[in-house]
Parts: sequence; structure tokens; C-alpha cells
Amino acid sequence: MVFSPFVKQMFVATTTQLVAVSMGASLGYPVVLIQQFQSYETNIKTDLDTITWIASMHGVAGIGATLMPTLMQWKGRKYTFIGSTLLLLLGWLLAFVAQDTLTVLLSAIFHGLSSNCITIVNLVTVSEMLAPRYRSASMVLLNINQTIGQVIVAALGSIFNWQIVALIMCGPAVVALLMSFLWPESPSWLAFKGRFEESEKAFVWLRGSNDDANKELKAMLAAQKESRVKVSKKTKLQEAWTAMKRRDFYIPSLYMFLILLNFYISGALPLFIYSKDILEMATGASEIAVFGYLVMVSTLFIGSLISLILIRYFKTKTVLSCCVGCILSLFSCSLVSYLQSNGIVRRDSYLFLYPYLGYMVFNNSGFNPITFALPIDLMPVKHRGMGGALFNVLTCLLYVVTVKPFLYIVASFSLSGTLFFFATSCLLCTVLIWIYVPETKGRTLQEIEDYYNYGSFDRFRFTDDVEVKMPIVKGDVVE
Repeated sequence: MVFSPFVKQMFVATTTQLVAVSMGASLGYPVVLIQQFQSYETNIKTDLDTITWIASMHGVAGIGATLMPTLMQWKGRKYTFIGSTLLLLLGWLLAFVAQDTLTVLLSAIFHGLSSNCITIVNLVTVSEMLAPRYRSASMVLLNINQTIGQVIVAALGSIFNWQIVALIMCGPAVVALLMSFLWPESPSWLAFKGRFEESEKAFVWLRGSNDDANKELKAMLAAQKESRVKVSKKTKLQEAWTAMKRRDFYIPSLYMFLILLNFYISGALPLFIYSKDILEMATGASEIAVFGYLVMVSTLFIGSLISLILIRYFKTKTVLSCCVGCILSLFSCSLVSYLQSNGIVRRDSYLFLYPYLGYMVFNNSGFNPITFALPIDLMPVKHRGMGGALFNVLTCLLYVVTVKPFLYIVASFSLSGTLFFFATSCLLCTVLIWIYVPETKGRTLQEIEDYYNYGSFDRFRFTDDVEVKMPIVKGDVVE
């Protein structure tokens, strides 16, 4: 049976989306662990320090994933995807058999390592293997499916023991692992490695051979052949230093830092992971805190559906502007908390709950999905080794810095002061992003690279320069 290029691209995309569900569940899993451990429903005893380590271990362990971009540049996207999925499965299996805090922390280490690996591999795979008109929506859908994974694990955690939840969440990862053996390697990576004939076959298998596809294929091959004309005699360290001084590396790297900082400094992760504790502080009732957490998880799904609509009809930076809603919600939460601490609003008032839920909706209505899709989209293919490593280091450090000390900071500076700091910092970053970061929706990877080097998305290429005149390979099977 012969399948259309669209079906083949969606097959690859579905594989990444399935593992994103399981990986997203691993991000929300610490919330289930914390709630069940604090309720004394298990034999595992924990204190505040252990709880904060469980919550922040994703960021600590994720530092190991810094090597993943180098492995991706060396072994390709397909096999690193398979390896990352196996690590995720190992994390779930360790959680299933855990009988003490050490095994729980070891499971969290594998979850942290694999989730950071999968985040990079998924985004790069979708970015390189799907047509531009599908790329943005599919990259946003990765984050939406991560959110769906968080919703599923929260729902399961309210019904089942945390070990049963771990076993159930192995399912999507197992299916994704089996599917990944059937799709080809990334055409962009094959061209980067100088394997041009294989690149053409993989590209045609994925994208077909219509005029638009042929034009993009020739531009990609031409650019990679240009970069291989001069054989470098520099050492790896010298090559890395030279690459870091190039405009098409350091400019997107600065954009990457700004975009990620904007998300983490808004308090997105601690406000989710410690949501039960925060709501209990704000309402004074543990019962409403549990109810508020379940409602909050539901709002994540609502926000995800909204983001699908937004990314379909609006530009990337416009969708990212949903963080303005997060900023207003944070200021409102801070104000309510301040009024409660001064006795103007009752301590047991539920008023805090409304802007808090609004924050969660806005966070997932474009802000969260675009934050992790846009930095990878901005980084040229040839720099995705170092660029991916930088992405991982930044996400891990920012994760730990915002999650691990959060409860201690709230105890020292109050909840209202912490939320006010989050809102102010996010506002400043948002203004800078809107002014400086370019729009990438609908742009090919080569056009984005040309923007950094030539100041324009549309660089005219002469067909008699380095442009390949080889016929486009026909066929439906990648050899």
C-alpha cells in the first residue's frame, strides 16, 4: 500500500506526540508523589527537603541530557529518539517497583534525564521532518500532549496508587518506541553529514516531489554543499569557538535564553508542582486545595485546546503574547495574597483561586507550547549540536533555580512578594521578546538561517553556483 507524504509525515509526528504524552506525565508525576506521600497513604516517609528534591530532580538530572544534542549530531535523530524513549520506560518501571525514597529518586533521575532528551529530540525531529505548513502546529502540539499527559497522570493519581499510575503510563511510550523503527532518518541531518543521496530519498519519502518540495530540497542540499566546500583543519574546540562567534549561532542563542527565561521566571513550574501547597496557603483549607488542584489540571486541557486554535490563525509571537494574561493573573494573585496578609480580605477567602486558575489557562493557551517550540525553530540545523546543548543547560538550570528554593523563598518573602517578582520579571522579558525576536511561522529552516547571516528571510540563490542539478529521486521506500 502506497501512502501519501501527508500520511507519512503524520506517522512520524504521531510517534513524537505519543512519547510526549508519557513524558508530560513524568513532569506531572512528582505532584502525584508529593500529594500521596504527604497524605501518608504509603509506607514511604518524606520530609520537606526530600519533597523539594523529588520536585526539582527533573532539572538536576536533566543536566546529563546536555550530551544529547552531540549524540544527535553524531548518530542522527531516529536512534537518539529510540534511546531516549527507553530511558523514559526505565524511569516508569523503577517507579513501579520502588519501595523506598532512594528508588523513587532514582526513578525521578531517569525521568529527568529522559524528558530533557525527549524534549530536544522531539522538537528537532518535527522541525526537520515535517513541511513548514505543518511544523508550527505540530511543535505546539508536542507541548499540548505533554499537558494532556499531566492531566492524565493527575486524574489517575486521584484514583490509583502512584505505582499503578507508573505502570499505566508506560503504554504510550511502548507504542511510540515500536512506531519509531518504521520511519526514516532526518533528511536535514543526512545532508549535514554529506550523505546527499540518502537525504534525497528520505526527503522524497516524507515530503513527496512536488514543486515546493523540490525547491526546498535543492535549497537545503545547496546550503549544505556550500558549507562543505572548504575542508576545515581546525580542532573540535577551535571549530566550536568559531561557530560560537557566528551571527547565526549567538543571536538565536540570545533569543533562546530570553524566551526560556520568560517562561521559567513567570513561575510556571513551581506554581504547578506546589499548587496544592499554594492553594492551601491562600485559602487555609486543605479540602479546597485538593479540589482547586483538580480544577486547575482541567484548565490545563482547556488552555491546550485554545492554543491549537491560536496557532492555526495567528503568528507565533502573537500566540506567545498569551503571557500577558499570565502577567495580569500573577499581579492579581499577588494583590489578593497581600490583601489577605493585611486582613483586608479574609484569610479563608476563595478569591485567590480565580486569578490562579486564569493563570493556568493563559499559561497553556500558547505561552507554554510556544516557549519550547520557538527556540529550536530559531536555531539553524548546523548549530543544533551546541544549540541543543545550550537549550538543555538553560532549561535544567532554570528548572532547578525556580523549583527547588520556591517554598523556602515563599516562607522568607511571602507569597504575594514572590508572585509580584514573577509578574514583573515576566513583563520585562515579554517586552524584549516582542521587540527583538523574529517571526518564524511558515519559514523554511534555510530561510531562518539566511535571516541571521544576510538580514533577510529571502536570499536569492543562483542555480549555476552550488545548486545541485541532480534529478530528484523518485520512489516511496527509503533504502
